[in-house]
Amino acid sequence: MVKDPWHYPRTALADQYLKTLGIGLSKSLVLFAHRRMGKTEFLRKDLLPAAEKAGYITIYVSLWESREDPQSVLLDAIRKAAEGEGIIPGILRRLGRPGSKGVGANAGTVGAQASRERGTAEASERMLDLRQWMNTLAEKKKPTLLLVDEIQTLADEKRYGALVAALRSGLDKHGDQIKAIFTGSSSEGLRQMFQKEKAPFFQFSHQIPFPQLGPEFVQHMLRAFANTTRRQLNEEKAWQAFTDLALVPEHFRLMMANMVQLGSTDIATALEEVKTAIQESAEYPQQIGGVDPHRQGGAQHNS
Repeated sequence: MVKDPWHYPRTALADQYLKTLGIGLSKSLVLFAHRRMGKTEFLRKDLLPAAEKAGYITIYVSLWESREDPQSVLLDAIRKAAEGEGIIPGILRRLGRPGSKGVGANAGTVGAQASRERGTAEASERMLDLRQWMNTLAEKKKPTLLLVDEIQTLADEKRYGALVAALRSGLDKHGDQIKAIFTGSSSEGLRQMFQKEKAPFFQFSHQIPFPQLGPEFVQHMLRAFANTTRRQLNEEKAWQAFTDLALVPEHFRLMMANMVQLGSTDIATALEEVKTAIQESAEYPQQIGGVDPHRQGGAQHNS
């Protein structure tokens, strides 16, 4: 993988999470932070390689990128890890069965009741497949780490309750061999999944705040800027810009990218342009206005 010079590595944080899972007190973790705070980049570029280096079989799924059918994407990722590429998944094998949905079925002659029954049967088979795949993973010599980004996408219990229940069952059964780290950006969605008494994931994972980035991140970005452009930026002004952007790393990266493209070192102008773009797209308008840099340490602790 080509190294991204703009990526701020959080190796110690990745190792900390792996150590927490490794000592066995928790089978899974839930990392909470609003969107654009760097969770996905951390999973992909820090936690995933750290887990592979530590000897884990890794499974990464972004449910935010597959909101139309998160269930199939999650199941397919687990299947690939369990069975390996090149093996026809059970879901596709069933498409060739007589009466299966989408193959040889005459929509004009199949009643609504029969359609519902078929859908229920297929859903049950998919959950059986999930259990079998997790059994297969648990039998492997290496442990498995399942990383699910934006887990609150599965908060709709009517649609995904059976999947979440089957997933919890597998993680409960194979907790020594299969660990999980979930991320979420919706406090309400996570509450419905992990704090609602009748929810399948009720009190299953230990939820922890995903730490905000601080001055070290800004310093790293300034070094990357200098290496790329051969121009220096004022660190104090850059830090103030980051706090004005509510410590949202993606917004700060956008500001830096604009300056690289324009050949500029004018932080104040670049900051105003990014803030205007954020306000126009209605992304966290209530946050724009800044964070008191003197309180950053406390904010990081409570993020």
